[in-house]
Amino acid sequence: MREKIALVTGGTSGIGRKIVEELLEKGCTVITCYSKTEENAKKLQEEIQNDKLFVLKCDVSKEQEVIHMFQTIKEKYGHIDYLVNNAGTFIDNFIKDFDIEDFKKVLDINLLGKVICTKHAYPILKEGGSIVNIASHLGVVPCEESPAYCAAAAGIINFTKATALEYADKKIRVNAISPAFTPTPLSLRGWKKEEIEEKLRETPLGRFCEPMDTAKLCIFLLSEEASFITGENIWLNGGRF
Repeated sequence: MREKIALVTGGTSGIGRKIVEELLEKGCTVITCYSKTEENAKKLQEEIQNDKLFVLKCDVSKEQEVIHMFQTIKEKYGHIDYLVNNAGTFIDNFIKDFDIEDFKKVLDINLLGKVICTKHAYPILKEGGSIVNIASHLGVVPCEESPAYCAAAAGIINFTKATALEYADKKIRVNAISPAFTPTPLSLRGWKKEEIEEKLRETPLGRFCEPMDTAKLCIFLLSEEASFITGENIWLNGGRF
């Protein structure tokens, strides 16, 4: 994967950060973006200190910011080989209590953000490139109190399949990963200790999905080793159905 150029959205913490680290380890040039948490962006640069890492500020739910990001990338690098649509958020509530603006915010960032980035990546994605969309197990098996997140994740999975059909004209492969519950600063928000322990008991392999699990699968799907895989959603669930 050396000499490849990758864009990873939301790569300053959690799963996104681990994907960034793995791509750098493979010798890639990596561009990542953050929306609000500049502290995480500075921490990433200070801890990694790699001249192949380039960090931008961009809210993926705002098309003009995404357009500007891709213009910057094109001017600096000319093209990208890989796109990892990872940026996301979540707000929990029951449907009957959900503030519609909050519901829209989750859809805007988690689903529409991936659509916008995928659209504007196309002109600078090299033929034979690869896209990986980070979805969620909640797009496969939903749960209560996360209807917006569930809806967005399910949308990401089917959007992946539709994009795989369209982008095949440039031999660009498009796949999704749906990680099970992964302990990160974002996913741990709002969970009670007993709820987390119950999830662990329900997982046959006896551990949670880790950011590295998703990162390693992402690297495989981006690589030539997965050259005949497109339009797939791979559920990382530890045997929990």
